[in-house]
Amino acid sequence: MTVGEKIKTFRTIRGISQNMLGELAGIDGTTIRKYELGSRNPKPDQLLKIANALGVSINVFTDFDIETASDVLTLLFKMDEQVDMEIDGEKDKDGNLLPDTIYIRFKHPEINNRLAKFAKAKKLQENLIASKDAFPSEEAFQHELEQMNETCEQIKQHLVDTNRVVKKGTSGISVKVYSE
Repeated sequence: MTVGEKIKTFRTIRGISQNMLGELAGIDGTTIRKYELGSRNPKPDQLLKIANALGVSINVFTDFDIETASDVLTLLFKMDEQVDMEIDGEKDKDGNLLPDTIYIRFKHPEINNRLAKFAKAKKLQENLIASKDAFPSEEAFQHELEQMNETCEQIKQHLVDTNRVVKKGTSGISVKVYSE
């Protein structure tokens, strides 16, 4: 999903027009329209204004290229610094974790509830792929798969649409964003 498509998705979820988003963000409505169409890309300061106006983290608009073990581990270590999480698994006779049994669990119900919903959607997607042979044609399967992928993307967007603070040492805090 492009940045413009993400802006449109969250704007639509909020039920506001491009002009209203522009007013809330202090940006002209025609500029919002150009961002959503992809004819222009917002600069970081503009994107921050839009994120604040929509009440979402600016991180929902960024894409991470995660290709190496180092990329994954860097994100996990950063998360471990800031969010209560547990890395565990089965242990051998010396108390060392067995690599094939390692799991990560967050100690915050907000994250776990949202991850459970994502896992359910992902399982439905996997089940669809596993049932490919039950479809009358490759075209029928591809059509259903495209719809499922779109649904999963919408679910992910709804799941990240939260302003609950989960940083270590906090509890029960939500961020409320007001326009200037």
